[in-house]
Amino acid sequence: MRLQKLGSLSLLLLFFSTVADAKIVFSSEQGGEVGKQSGGVRGIYVMDDDGSNLTLLIEDNLIKHNWLKPGSPSWSPNGKHIVFTKRPRINHSSALFLMNADGTNIRQLTETLKMNPILGASFSPDSTSIVFSRDFVVNNKVKMTITVMDIATTEMKIIAEVAAVNCEWSPDGKHIVFDKPSAVGGNGNTIWIMRADGHNIRPLIPAHPPDKTFTHRLKPRWSPDGKQIAFLQREYTWHRALTYHAHRYIICDRNGDNVRKLRIPKDFDATSLDWMDHGKSIVFTARAGMPLGEPVQQDFIWPPSYVYKYNLRTGEITQLTNDPGWDQIIDWIPDDVLPVTPKGKKTLTWGELKK
Repeated sequence: MRLQKLGSLSLLLLFFSTVADAKIVFSSEQGGEVGKQSGGVRGIYVMDDDGSNLTLLIEDNLIKHNWLKPGSPSWSPNGKHIVFTKRPRINHSSALFLMNADGTNIRQLTETLKMNPILGASFSPDSTSIVFSRDFVVNNKVKMTITVMDIATTEMKIIAEVAAVNCEWSPDGKHIVFDKPSAVGGNGNTIWIMRADGHNIRPLIPAHPPDKTFTHRLKPRWSPDGKQIAFLQREYTWHRALTYHAHRYIICDRNGDNVRKLRIPKDFDATSLDWMDHGKSIVFTARAGMPLGEPVQQDFIWPPSYVYKYNLRTGEITQLTNDPGWDQIIDWIPDDVLPVTPKGKKTLTWGELKK
């Protein structure tokens, strides 16, 4: 296994219109400092598969409010739109927003309420609907739900009353996978699957029996052909403090069989992952070199989070970004979809951001 860095990028900052075959969209804070999660340009970016043509689509105009940052971007399968979350007001939860693939025509899809935040969304295969988890108040009681919205009408329908995050629609439109929220010190959880109508909710993989080490599985992603599911797995203990023992990257069949661990170092603490290269690779965001087997000390300098690519055949890891910032939620789209033309947007490079 090799870890390769891309270091021959231009040092120019261009302000003219440019065409970028942008396939990777991700939320990030660029130009920050190592160990800090503030101080840079916080927003949603796109870039090519090799890390080039980094383009800022939308930035957070309220930098001082960390909770207002745009995040959790996801492509529509037809490549025309990106859905993302943002807290437009202080003391309110995040709402869903939709924008064109070039960052224009931003519109808010859901109202802003003083409730738990929306944590990501996924498009239906035909790009007409979005599935997401959200809390609703019914008769002064909070109901945790999985909800589907028709984009054209913004009409919403609750398909399941269940605590869920990171809902992901299968490519054939027949199923939805998700994980469940886990509190610090919780006993872990697993990946869940249900029919797209909200029925037959069941674990994709049986939960790991709680013992000295807890297991939490999260961020499930369907392969492009719908035959496999990739997800993250965190193994930890809790005794007055949270101690991680391993960060795993897992792939299984769509029925939960043939579970296998990828050869990614277990000290790579990932924020998100997705399939890439039509199922031949995994793209993910992670902090490398995180401490294992002991609690994180207060004076610990947090390493930056980068975007990486993992070749499923060779096990080679390629680092795609190199800015000491905080790359977060990521989504990939195949190159046979319409290219993105971010007119008037800023094409950035790592060298300029680090000055």
